[in-house]
Order: sequence, then C-alpha cells, then structure tokens
Amino acid sequence: MVIMDDKYNGWRSFILPFALSDQMIMDAVLAVSAFHLTHKAKSRRIARPDKLYAQAIAGLQKRSCLDKYDMLTRQSIFVAILTLLVAVMVNGSSDFPILFQMLQSALNTVGGERGLGSGDIAEFLRRQIRKMRIYAAPLLSVESGVQSIMAHAQESFGCLQYNSTPHPDHAITFKLIADLHQQAYDIYLQRALVGLQDTLDVEKVEIFKRSMELFPDGSLGAHALVWPTFIAASESSKNEHRFFFQSFLERQYRHNGFLNLPKALHLLEQIWARSRDTHWPALLPEPRVFIM
Repeated sequence: MVIMDDKYNGWRSFILPFALSDQMIMDAVLAVSAFHLTHKAKSRRIARPDKLYAQAIAGLQKRSCLDKYDMLTRQSIFVAILTLLVAVMVNGSSDFPILFQMLQSALNTVGGERGLGSGDIAEFLRRQIRKMRIYAAPLLSVESGVQSIMAHAQESFGCLQYNSTPHPDHAITFKLIADLHQQAYDIYLQRALVGLQDTLDVEKVEIFKRSMELFPDGSLGAHALVWPTFIAASESSKNEHRFFFQSFLERQYRHNGFLNLPKALHLLEQIWARSRDTHWPALLPEPRVFIM
C-alpha cells in the first residue's frame, strides 16, 4: 500500500497499533489478512475472512452518527473504511462502490478533510483518501473519473512526496512513478473527453511503455504502477503493447496475490476483444472492482 515498507509506512506505524485498542479496526485488519492468507493457502482455511469482514461492517454501522463522536472515534471510522477498501482489493469483491460511497458520505458528514482533525493519523488519512479517490473515480463512472482527475490529480501525489522526503537517494524512482501516473491521467482524460471521435493513441501508449521499461522486474515501487499500467493497457491497440502490460500485471499478481488483478486482466481482455474505437472508460465501472 506504500512505495517503501519502512518506519514511515503508516499502515504499520498507525493502523496496527490503532487496531490493538479498537475492535472494529482489528476486525478490518484481520479480515484483510485472512482474505490474503486464505487465498495463498488455497486448500487450507486459515480463518473466516467473511465473518471478520461482516463484523467490521457491523462496527461501522454502529458508529454511523459521525458528527456526534470525538475526533479519535471519527478517525477510527475512516481507518476502518480505508482498511476495508484494501480488503476488496485483496479479495476482488464487488463491494468496492458501496465502501467508497461510505467513505464519501463520512467525509461529507464531518465537513470534508478538515473534519479528520490534525496530527500524524489525520495526515495519513488525508494522503490515503486523496490517493484512493483518484484511482477509484474512473472505476465508478466516466463523469466522476474526469471530475476527480481534473480537480484532484496533484493531491494524489501526496504519498509520493511524503515517502520521497526521507529517501533522497531514490528521488529518480519517485519522479518516474509520478510521471507514469501523470501519463495515465492524461491518457484517461483524452479518451474520456474525446470519446469515439478519435482512434486509440498508439504514440502515448508507446511513450508510457518506454517509461515502464526503466523499471526492471522487481524494482522498488513497481507494485505502485498497477493503476497507471491498467489505464495505459486499456488504451493500447498493438499486440506488443498489450503483451507487455499483461505480463506486468500478471507478475504483480504472482507477487501479491490480490484477486483484483485477475479481474483487471479479464476486463482488459473484454476491452481488447471489442473494436479499436471502443470507448473503454465507459467499461471500467462494469465489474465493480477496485483496481489499484
């Protein structure tokens, strides 16, 4: 969920300690872990991920009146929702739009990002929400995708900036990751706004592929390129490009085992099987899967 897993990884330094004092967050964290480990174990059932997931949802329902709670309880609600959004990435569930709507409703109730409070956990929540909001929007509707990217694209780089500050030795890597995301934003916006009036942009896809080739297999931060790679692959029309992107996403699946990736690959096959002039942004919301 972050570029580098070190002491600056808020999912470890903030979320896991928070779970020790809040059962709802513990249920959400255990649900993510159980979904992940159960899939990896194949035939051996490690836990009841669906039960843990349901318990976390029930905990959120009990805390539905956000504006009546103190700041710590408010933050616990956002932590749980974000953690469950990771769960639907891990298990490929179609609950993604429902959870994202819960996140948006919670933000509206507390008056937007300022309602998250101040301090390290609040800043962590803002960074994660801004990042997920950009990646989720095109998977919900073309309208929300265009609006979100045009309004909030720069905010989505907050996590990159946060990680790059203590790691100046990796500045080139962080810059390249940001550039690939920006290329993907441009590819999406061009296709979403132009629609079927123009053919697929081979040149933009080729430039994206060349940038990707600067990341050898297993490079630091490659796992953070799932979303932009999926967007570029959706625009691709040449078999060479499609094979390159498909191979990258398959490697990421072998690495992390997240079930959203096979569904992303299946969606790409459906997009590619249609005509070259398919308005693919309109197809992205159909599987209701959080591809990130």
